[in-house]
Amino acid sequence: MINSNGILKIYEDSFRTNIYTTRHFRRIGLIDLDIKYFYSVERVTLAFYSSSGTNNGKTKGLWYPILGIKTRNGKFTEFTPYLNFVLSDTTIDGFANKGWLAKSLFFSSKRPYYEKTLGFSNGRYYEPLFYIGQTLKDLTQKNKFYSMPSLKPKTLNKILTSEEIYIGNKCSQKENFERFIQDIFEEH
Repeated sequence: MINSNGILKIYEDSFRTNIYTTRHFRRIGLIDLDIKYFYSVERVTLAFYSSSGTNNGKTKGLWYPILGIKTRNGKFTEFTPYLNFVLSDTTIDGFANKGWLAKSLFFSSKRPYYEKTLGFSNGRYYEPLFYIGQTLKDLTQKNKFYSMPSLKPKTLNKILTSEEIYIGNKCSQKENFERFIQDIFEEH
């Protein structure tokens, strides 16, 4: 089931970040955007991360989408039941260590992916997610973001799965986020 017609707008002024790790320098961030669903255009928050390294084919400074951050070792239990299912299905052996950036969903299992930068899905959301990643890189280089020291794994996960209904929306952040993830998962 395709839940949405795509990403319509990025709210660049909503970009907030925090340093996640310094040993291997990484930032995590949140950005709001408009997604057109079959029931309305909804403002939705998505999470991204950026790394200073280039291992595994990453581009230095590019921002990559994540579904959340693992807060306990073992199986996926800390997200919503649906997100736990998706992560269990898209992750080797269905578990991960605490602190793991939940990005496996965005590495499509379908071929051919050799023409695309890995880590942005391989379906209809590839182009918009890649564009957002480039936009966030540009905003970071220009220092156009809010520093959010409280943005840690539990806070990031809580924001993504919040029951809050943003002004003008019909559904909660959690419902809109899960529908977006469902679209990507079904193309995975």
